[in-house]
Amino acid sequence: MSDVPLRDRIMAAAVRCAEGRGVRRFSLEDVAVEAGVSRTTIYRQFPGGREQLVQEAATWEVARFWRRLGRAVAAESTLEDRLVTGLMVGADMIARSRIMSTLQDPDIEELAVALRPSEPLVHGVIRDYIRSLLVAEQEAGRVGLGVDVDRASDYVTRMTLSVLSSPAGVDLADEAATRQLVRSQFLGGIVRAEV
Repeated sequence: MSDVPLRDRIMAAAVRCAEGRGVRRFSLEDVAVEAGVSRTTIYRQFPGGREQLVQEAATWEVARFWRRLGRAVAAESTLEDRLVTGLMVGADMIARSRIMSTLQDPDIEELAVALRPSEPLVHGVIRDYIRSLLVAEQEAGRVGLGVDVDRASDYVTRMTLSVLSSPAGVDLADEAATRQLVRSQFLGGIVRAEV
């Protein structure tokens, strides 16, 4: 018997099915086979059927993405370094994950609708995390005088989400280019330039 909770096993199976067949093409039967459970078991866990499973699996996968990204940047000591590493690692994870890259596809309305309720929560968690990093930068004397940390953290959060979803010509695999983007567009006017 697996140590993974049943709901997580089913959601992981749904993600694998979506990655293998596409979001629109997998059925509950596909997920049941992938998870090694019956369709009845899926309906017991997700009484709303496929729609509920898609919504919860998409939200679950996005949460896993942010947890993995959090672990990837944990060892970095400055906000700039965490942003650079986060953008580079995040872009790589998105590129390697069919479901995460599908989230960027405007034609996949089913996923967009499924994730809409969780967007404010995701934004809030990231904003609070960035705010804590900005406060640490402020305590270290690296934040400009008069910078409103709440507004700055909201701005940096919006920039992070925007660039991860659409890099707009910036090669996020290039550390120098990513660092320049972070310094000039994310933190310019917020964090004091190193002299």
